[in-house]
Amino acid sequence: MKEKIKEKYPLYTLLIEITKKCNAACDQCGSRCDINSEEILTKEQILSAMRDLKENIGTYTMINISGGEPLLRKDLFEIMTEITAMGFDWGMVSNGSLITDKVIEQMKASGMKTITVSLDGLKETHDSLRHLPGSYDKIIEALKKLKAAAFLDHLQVTFTANKRNVYEFEELYKILNPIGLDSIRVSFMDPIGRALDNMNLLLNREEILYLTGLANKINSNPRNTKIIWGCPHFLNNLLDHRRFLCFTGIYGASILVNGDIFVCPNVPHRPEFIQGNILKDSLSEVWRNGFKYFRNRPLPEKCKDCEYKEKCKGDSVHTMDFDSGEPLFCYRDSLENPPADVYKNDLFARFPDTEFYEISGDDENAYELIIEPDAYRSIKQYFHMGEKNPLSMFEQQMALIGFENGSTGVVRYVIPCDGAYRAEDNAIFSGKILKTVESELAIINKNYYNSSDKGLCGSECDNKKPMRFLGFIHSHPTQSELQYSTGDDRIHGRMLKKYGSYTGVLVNPADGTIGAYYGEEIKQAKLIIPEV
Repeated sequence: MKEKIKEKYPLYTLLIEITKKCNAACDQCGSRCDINSEEILTKEQILSAMRDLKENIGTYTMINISGGEPLLRKDLFEIMTEITAMGFDWGMVSNGSLITDKVIEQMKASGMKTITVSLDGLKETHDSLRHLPGSYDKIIEALKKLKAAAFLDHLQVTFTANKRNVYEFEELYKILNPIGLDSIRVSFMDPIGRALDNMNLLLNREEILYLTGLANKINSNPRNTKIIWGCPHFLNNLLDHRRFLCFTGIYGASILVNGDIFVCPNVPHRPEFIQGNILKDSLSEVWRNGFKYFRNRPLPEKCKDCEYKEKCKGDSVHTMDFDSGEPLFCYRDSLENPPADVYKNDLFARFPDTEFYEISGDDENAYELIIEPDAYRSIKQYFHMGEKNPLSMFEQQMALIGFENGSTGVVRYVIPCDGAYRAEDNAIFSGKILKTVESELAIINKNYYNSSDKGLCGSECDNKKPMRFLGFIHSHPTQSELQYSTGDDRIHGRMLKKYGSYTGVLVNPADGTIGAYYGEEIKQAKLIIPEV
């Protein structure tokens, strides 16, 4: 049993950079580790700091070993065996490529409790992002062996989402889920370290909404391997049951590779933030008396009038611009005030002979849904728009498939999917409909990359990302003035929670009336449709 914690600021987590050497060169790395990095601290210097921690604070602190790649340090397990003997629990973050049967034996013998292995996409994507050919296959094999060895308290994979891998996560999850991991930790790529050289990989609004929506969907099934979210960033209510707190310097600290006593290693290594060094200072005394800035961090000016300030506290420390005192970026800005649609003019240019007309939304900032000509032709034919056709006098439904960019959605394909027990203005919505949509969407995306489709815009931009489900269009054959029913309200809310964003479109087939509705408040969207 661990001792009673008496500290005002309990040191729950201590991260030790055991080495900066790394056999990978990841494009999204928050550091700039490489194989030529130096090891500065000796075994005895590290153990001396741990003795001080044990004697003066206790052994309740979880020791997390990181790098670089920790397995490149030859005396790693000698050090950790002695730390275990002191009474500390410890775990490790690894790229997984060096885990062998012998290494697993050493992990078990040295008392390792947890491991987090990085896996950033399917085989080709992961290996290219990390510039480490063959590492994907080694990791999958290592995870299976670690699970079979059954000595860990927690076996975890961490996934850093970026533009190249975000839409692979669902397929990757299907591969990892049967292994029996304890969790999969997901986080966004941040503009720090080597990632600053690859800013084009940062996620946009659509990708964030897709990934958070998928995480909520997966976590709704208690039999699935749980997805937990990395500490950055504040995302308000996008993730179910997640509380945000940047606890660096409050509940967590690190020992850097040179012995500096610091906060999260991802925070810029500014001299004023170095709290001491284990080569000359007591780790326990520094923890008790230092870290004042982080424990009393001022709220940035930008945040003082924000409705989320008490929950966010200025967001993560590691993405602050400490020269200006303001956050480098804010996810509220990108999620609630998305950038203008950069593809809209190009989209219209693809159809120079087609007239588009607009049905206004509730306000000038309303969500915008554009239906491309081929999709609209299918809609008109399916619903028999403009005529009282016997086939369309009972409620019918189609799924809208396409892209989102900022506050604009573009419908490229539609999928018929009628409900059961159809009547004039009523049909039963069932889970079978969603299964049909997701099955058809998977087929579209499987064939999409081998098709002649150029993506959202033309050949001059590289944005051939997977299609997504945007919403449903369904008919109300007897309504002269279109409005949602109580059942429509309920389905809209379910879809919004499930997919992160959702647009519902209503039509009256006989007179051709059409309208679109979006968001939690079910406001009228701006609808742009072609004259076909």
